[in-house]
Amino acid sequence: MVERILQLLKDRNMTPSQFADEIGIQRSGMSHLISGRNKPSLEFIMKVLQRFPDVRPEYLLYGTLETGNGFMEEKENIPEVMPKVPPTLFDQPEAADNKPEPKPQRQVKREKTERKIERIVVFYDDKSFREYEPE
Repeated sequence: MVERILQLLKDRNMTPSQFADEIGIQRSGMSHLISGRNKPSLEFIMKVLQRFPDVRPEYLLYGTLETGNGFMEEKENIPEVMPKVPPTLFDQPEAADNKPEPKPQRQVKREKTERKIERIVVFYDDKSFREYEPE
């Protein structure tokens, strides 16, 4: 992915510092990415895609676009990158008879007691304290 980011910098005629400023990351973070010390985070990728909407996520992530420079491809020309995943149990709407019965609510009896504040103690960081008592 670093090679594709460097290609983006070259195509945009930007320095790594300008690119970092443009997407809102620290310049040192950009330097660490380019040197290979760090890998791009999801946050970094999202910032690149938000700032440069013409960059195709498929190209940035996988480098799979074959035609053109890979940055400004129309959606119709992008080959299928991710395989179709069959729907899972969580994607299916629940049938009415498959819904679990709601659990009965447990009722808690609370006793009403009259409680009054006896005193309030405030502790300070210098290890002192102050007591307040109602009148």
